[in-house]
Amino acid sequence: MSSPKNSRAVMASRVEPKKFGDYFPTPPWATRALCDLLLHLKRVGEAGWGPLKVWECACGGGHMAIPLREYFDLVWASDLFNRGFGDAHGEFWDFLTVLPEWQFPPGTFDWIITNPPFGMLAQQFVERALAHKPKRGVAVLVPLRWLETIERVATLFLAHPPAIVAVFAERVPIHKGRYDPKGSTATAYCWIIFRTDQEASSTQLIWVPPGSKGQFSKLNDLELATGPELQDQPGPLFSLPETMEACSA
Repeated sequence: MSSPKNSRAVMASRVEPKKFGDYFPTPPWATRALCDLLLHLKRVGEAGWGPLKVWECACGGGHMAIPLREYFDLVWASDLFNRGFGDAHGEFWDFLTVLPEWQFPPGTFDWIITNPPFGMLAQQFVERALAHKPKRGVAVLVPLRWLETIERVATLFLAHPPAIVAVFAERVPIHKGRYDPKGSTATAYCWIIFRTDQEASSTQLIWVPPGSKGQFSKLNDLELATGPELQDQPGPLFSLPETMEACSA
């Protein structure tokens, strides 16, 4: 399958220059906080739960896809690179350069939820996710500073106003190449939620309350914890991780 026009420039910006690349796993509790507090989803098997489909399109090692399974009956996880989770990885699962209709028909999923590559590619991920026309919406975990810049406001937030911006009251420790349950960070993060099932209106600013880490952490999350890689480098205040990965649940 040939790549769309101009795909070379996009691919070039995402080549891993180092052994581990720019890979920043999401603490699982941050995903549960999204599903429970912000999307108000029921857990699988709970009274009132209904079948839902979600796509995690930058799944890495599955740190977000695995907790999503607690709320969705179908979790499709993919990524350009293979971090050892699932098997939907490679060029066909490049979220940015493969035309949406080549991967799934529009409206296949209820939600697209991910922690996209930081920096310029994050906006492209949001725009591409919206192009897939999920039935309910798109949610992305990004540094709080991502809300800034004149160009992003003009080309994304005014054109597609988020329904919710949810700021974490406590830090979400995101580290390069590993998930460390005891880690710390100076970076502030937020969930930005775009709804496709309701008319755009003013954006609601809310907070993910203190204590969410304790409330939504689970003992089996430790199975996803990994030791420091070659460089013990915490997540950036605002940088350009140039990689992603591919995997399926």
